[in-house]
Amino acid sequence: MTLPSLSSQPIDESSILREQVLSTDNHDGRHFNTNFILSDAEKILRLGMGTTEEVTVEKLNQVVELNNIYEQLSYHIRQVSIEIVSDLNAKTANQQHSTTIGVLRKLCWYSWEDKMVLMLAGFSIIYGEYILLDSRLCKGGSKLGGLAKKLESLTQNNLAETLPSYTQKVIVDCLSYVLELTKCVVELKPCPYYSPPPSVILALPMATYWIATTLINVSAACVCGAHFNKEKGRGIFSNIAACMEGLNYWRNDQSVLLLITSGFDISNEQIDFLNWFFDNSSPYIIWIPIMSYNAAWTTEDEHHFEKVKERMYNLRLLNDPQKRLLPQFIRFVKKELFPKCKMRWGEDAILVSIDLKGRIVHLNVVHMILTWAPHYIQKNTIGVQRLYNIIPWVTKEVKEGTSGVNRVVPEIDEMINDFLSEIGGKINAWADLVDRRIRKVLAQSTPYHNDREKDLWQQETTWSLHLLAPKFESYQPIGELIIDWIQEEKYIFLYGGNDMKWVQEFTSKVREVGSKTQLNIELVYVGRNKKIRGIIDKKRMSHSPLHNSASVWWFWTRLRSMFLSRIHYLDVTNCPVKDYNNDEILQGLKKLLAYESTNTTIEGWALLSKGAKVIVCGHGTKMLRVMNEYQIWKENIAPKGFGQAFKDHHEMIFMNRHSCCTLEYPIKLDKIPENETCHECSRSMHKFLTFTCCHGHDVDSDKD
Repeated sequence: MTLPSLSSQPIDESSILREQVLSTDNHDGRHFNTNFILSDAEKILRLGMGTTEEVTVEKLNQVVELNNIYEQLSYHIRQVSIEIVSDLNAKTANQQHSTTIGVLRKLCWYSWEDKMVLMLAGFSIIYGEYILLDSRLCKGGSKLGGLAKKLESLTQNNLAETLPSYTQKVIVDCLSYVLELTKCVVELKPCPYYSPPPSVILALPMATYWIATTLINVSAACVCGAHFNKEKGRGIFSNIAACMEGLNYWRNDQSVLLLITSGFDISNEQIDFLNWFFDNSSPYIIWIPIMSYNAAWTTEDEHHFEKVKERMYNLRLLNDPQKRLLPQFIRFVKKELFPKCKMRWGEDAILVSIDLKGRIVHLNVVHMILTWAPHYIQKNTIGVQRLYNIIPWVTKEVKEGTSGVNRVVPEIDEMINDFLSEIGGKINAWADLVDRRIRKVLAQSTPYHNDREKDLWQQETTWSLHLLAPKFESYQPIGELIIDWIQEEKYIFLYGGNDMKWVQEFTSKVREVGSKTQLNIELVYVGRNKKIRGIIDKKRMSHSPLHNSASVWWFWTRLRSMFLSRIHYLDVTNCPVKDYNNDEILQGLKKLLAYESTNTTIEGWALLSKGAKVIVCGHGTKMLRVMNEYQIWKENIAPKGFGQAFKDHHEMIFMNRHSCCTLEYPIKLDKIPENETCHECSRSMHKFLTFTCCHGHDVDSDKD
């Protein structure tokens, strides 16, 4: 292959431009297998240029996974892609020049030849997505998987358009020239016996500059001008990448959670929780405040920003957000992310999970991280179960099959043992190989994923204190309090309420019955009423582990998040209506949230468990009546046990009057039932639309 004459190329050799280009170079001697990466980038480019064999669905899906090939260089390749897409809307020559210089700076440590290859690799990722969107290449698009399937759906929804034929020809010609030039330069690089002429060496920096400019222009033509409708296009990759470009904390081996808030609207309790979560988990949390207006920040905005930033001492921040955030990213968040989370813009913050490839894998992990501890979420539960039961079966079959052979082959037993040992070794080696591959895949992914949340719920099969009050270090003081009681299978009453008279009567009666039955029944107040909690602590009427507003917020916000996460899980698993209404975890959460709703004024409630097993949960009046009628059901304690005898009598009691119950759903939730049955009286509940304002305080903070 011959190197085309560079002297005929319209390369601007002006001293100012050349000095700018040369200033981006800081080659430190590093190198890599350019042929390997160039070959894979060329495969993708050839697909789009129509100069390779017929495109199949399998090949297109391989395009999406290109990043897997570049394990050592994926960071810099991704940075090139990010830099290119961050300014796809650049209209002036100066804007395009700035983007080009930015790309070269990202690759400052590499030689000019290597820069060319890495730029092509970064561009091939963008171009690969364009190929997948181009419906004229997609045959059997309904079978596409992963990102290809999502992009194909855009085409079906008329969000994609086909490039005009003349534009396609220009793009193919440009890419052909760039590819040809790069391949020529790379071919010369490994030849120690040949030194290119000084004119070629001097031309390399500017050739690299014009290659970068060409790829940026082609990207703009493909990504912005062609397949995305300007008003309707989602632009997920470019929007997220453009945002990432402003972050100094992005690492190649670490997933990211984007905390997106409406302005600076986030409670102190949420910030404290996220600081704790950051200390105990693997991903970075990056705060991105998005204002409801597009004007520049006022002095008051700056002051508010600094004030919130001080509390977020563990979280990372988007540098200079008012300047870094592009308009298309803000539109994407408001019109795409929040609606998909079933939330209105301006409501609660969302926490978007981004994997190592920069893809959105969970729209809002808030409910997930409140429900389960970080170490539990991040724990790997996938692996090969040791196949120990195979060897006894093989041993039995081999010995039966060789019965009587020892008369002819005396050493048969030794041969069998050697054979079985060899099989056992191969089985273990195979299992180890699979486990290593699992660990490798997991190391390149993030546990904060939709699928992981589904897996976690599949492991939760019963409504119990393990789920209700787990022992999360520095997180759930209730779990730390009751962990020993659960192991000892003690009887435990969790209770709450807003009437001090009921609290006094109930706790006194429980102690009285406990004394008569010689049972050490534990009482734990978990209500949100600050005044009642203070009296209980002062008089030492029972345990009260939620000693401040932060712990109250964590406990009840977690239950609400668990409730919403459970609804989502039942929805995505297509749970039948009958099973949905009988799901004991969901129904148990409904009861507790109704008892402690901000709009509920019931006098009290109580939940009885033996160890972790929940026996009964009921309204305070009814639970107190069961205790007051102890003489009626005490004879059943010996044959049935205290818990079952209590439950049986509770179910026999009919209440003529009930306090009002309230169950609150977020207005944007997909699965708000048309009809809800009251868990106390079994009547249909009335549906109201309620507007709530807490004057800057969190809804789940203490009741007075």
